[in-house]
Amino acid sequence: MDSNFRFLPTEEELVHYLRKKKQEVDHIIPEIDISNYEPWDVPGLYAGLFTEPDSPYQDMFFFSPRVYKYIDNNYARTNSATARGFWKTTGKERVIKAGGSIGRKRTLIFYEGNKTNWVMDEYSLIEDEANPTPKLAQQRDCVLWCLKKIQDKKDTEEPE
Repeated sequence: MDSNFRFLPTEEELVHYLRKKKQEVDHIIPEIDISNYEPWDVPGLYAGLFTEPDSPYQDMFFFSPRVYKYIDNNYARTNSATARGFWKTTGKERVIKAGGSIGRKRTLIFYEGNKTNWVMDEYSLIEDEANPTPKLAQQRDCVLWCLKKIQDKKDTEEPE
């Protein structure tokens, strides 16, 4: 792969890729189960895909199946825990529009006891595009993630 390749899609394009993924069309975005990895381990999975594979400050895009903690009376709660922490939703879910509502975006922050600098944006299809039945969704539902680490001021300051 060309070492100068940088993948910077718009939110609308990300939802388009998610729609294509659900139709089982080939794509350039890898698939991993995010609940199996700590956020700091994910950049290592991308060795060779990015110009700076060791830099956690780049946006990393991937598909992941939704992993459900439980399903009860048509309500499905997703599992947001890893072995060492958990992802917590922050802020409001946003609707992504392109000639109409096409998807949703929500932001999650990783906690390992305390809040960390790891942030993920979750992109999902709206209900009429996604499978609305939680039991069937458990088998086929997929989301697109954008994982990044936000730099601290101390990460960018010059030593004295």
